[in-house]
Amino acid sequence: MKSLYDFEFLVNEVFYKCWHILDYIEKHPDMSELDRCAIKATIMDALVYKKLIDPNRESLDFDNLCIRDDLNHYTYCEHPDVCGIPIWMKEKLRERSVVISAGLPVTLFLAKPAGSVKYCLYDPNTAISTIFPDAVFYDVFHISPNRNVRIDNPRPFVEVDIGGEMYLVDSLSKRIYKSSFFKERYGFEIVSMGKVSELEGDNLKTYQKQTRPQDNLATMIPFFEMILNNSELMSELAEMKYEFEVCLRKNPEAVIEADKFKKQIATGCI
Repeated sequence: MKSLYDFEFLVNEVFYKCWHILDYIEKHPDMSELDRCAIKATIMDALVYKKLIDPNRESLDFDNLCIRDDLNHYTYCEHPDVCGIPIWMKEKLRERSVVISAGLPVTLFLAKPAGSVKYCLYDPNTAISTIFPDAVFYDVFHISPNRNVRIDNPRPFVEVDIGGEMYLVDSLSKRIYKSSFFKERYGFEIVSMGKVSELEGDNLKTYQKQTRPQDNLATMIPFFEMILNNSELMSELAEMKYEFEVCLRKNPEAVIEADKFKKQIATGCI
């Protein structure tokens, strides 16, 4: 048996709904069954992806927050019905900075927590689509997985192929759903849809413009420093803080440029 807290990677680098995942579990003892399922899948996906456990002989004892040397508890599933954003996807998105993500690495753009920060849901869906060969954008009426009520206004989703299985990415809840599971359980009344590979004319030009590479990290660093140093929402902003720190490590030139920018502001030379 090994406690989940003994996995440094899980403690420091795995998130759920923008919280450190183990912190989220501690602070939400009455979480929904859907959250429990998503968190289990997220934990196992992360540990298996990083080769920290053997999925053929180890399982997750979620009630006791440990990995057991047996297959009697929750076992790894390559295509779960619901999961947090997988680590491999975040690694790819971390390398992508485009116009629609405000010139920021997409993971930093996505790390804005739902409810605390207002943003357009179409933008992160477009940003997510850039790491896939193709994608489908939907506006749909559906039943809310969180509140079990029908949503009156159309909600946007982006659908992508993950290992031969179609998944709907919900950038608001920071979860992915197996498309067949979501459409059967939560309804899926399509209001409009568009496939990236079938875009043409002005729609294609708009998509190409929105997904063009752009780097604004240097000018945004002071802004993020101000938010992260003064926010009272540190639990909800845990992933943003982590992704910001990753950005700084991976982009030392941007840090130098940001320091110059801050000096210009301080001396009134800008």
